[in-house]
Amino acid sequence: MIEQLQKDQAKRPDLFRFFGPISPERVDAWIEERKLLIPLELRNLWSETGGCDLFESETILGPFGPIETGDDVDSFNRYHWKAGMPADWLIFHAGVGLTVVIMSSGEYANVRVDSYEVQQTFTSLTHWYLRFIRQEYASRYGLT
Repeated sequence: MIEQLQKDQAKRPDLFRFFGPISPERVDAWIEERKLLIPLELRNLWSETGGCDLFESETILGPFGPIETGDDVDSFNRYHWKAGMPADWLIFHAGVGLTVVIMSSGEYANVRVDSYEVQQTFTSLTHWYLRFIRQEYASRYGLT
């Protein structure tokens, strides 16, 4: 898992609601069944947390996330692929924006909801958490 996310969760557990761990084998089977190219760090995050709601409005979608709230990867992405999002992208985060993993490169990108225009890119999941999510919320919640 992202080390800083773990530290933040330990300091402010009220801000994080993990969906629940998933065995690595089950996550791998899910990824393989869909023929996805998922970076190991995202696969590990899904295995350890199942996805999560964090801060006031952010969701890391999970492979088996709650369908009734739309927090599952499958239905969320199906909608956006039909709306014109590139097939090589997989949304794993929704909140102040959408974040995708560009499967061919393993790069992460924040994209506009209305046009899928790339706003910012990140080389790793840790970089994304530190430079996007945490940057938005850390001072507000005393995590600095």
